[in-house]
Amino acid sequence: MRHRTKTHLLTQEQILEFLHRAEVGRIGTFSKDDYPYIVPMHFVYFEDKIYLHGLPMGEKIDNIKDNPNVCFEVDEMLSLLHEGVEDPCDVNSEFNSIIMQGHASIVEDFDEKYKALYKIIEKFTPHLIDKEMPPKMISGTAVIRIDIIKCVGRYYK
Repeated sequence: MRHRTKTHLLTQEQILEFLHRAEVGRIGTFSKDDYPYIVPMHFVYFEDKIYLHGLPMGEKIDNIKDNPNVCFEVDEMLSLLHEGVEDPCDVNSEFNSIIMQGHASIVEDFDEKYKALYKIIEKFTPHLIDKEMPPKMISGTAVIRIDIIKCVGRYYK
């Protein structure tokens, strides 16, 4: 297994393509009781950062304020590799995955929040791109930025 994790690395180009295509990632934070807390979220990747949005309160927001060290993970299972396999322990899956470590922060700058929310609309609801975002909604939405420190992409086929 160790051999595969060192030889099946996604290229930088494959990582970028996957980050732009993927819709859901999982942010992992540290809770006050030292347990990991993981939440699936829609995200957008631009300017070498991950941006997420949501309510301005809750466990993930509290966790980020207490400890900005986070992990972010994106994966996709492409197929189950079971044809011709007679031993259940030999079944495998074709997949792509990216695991990142970074520092998360709650974006306070209005222009950065606007840009991140615009990119999220552009990715998920492009048919609404021409609709105005009221300043009150922008101000009332939490935008989380992850500054990526380490990023590793893996695949198996």
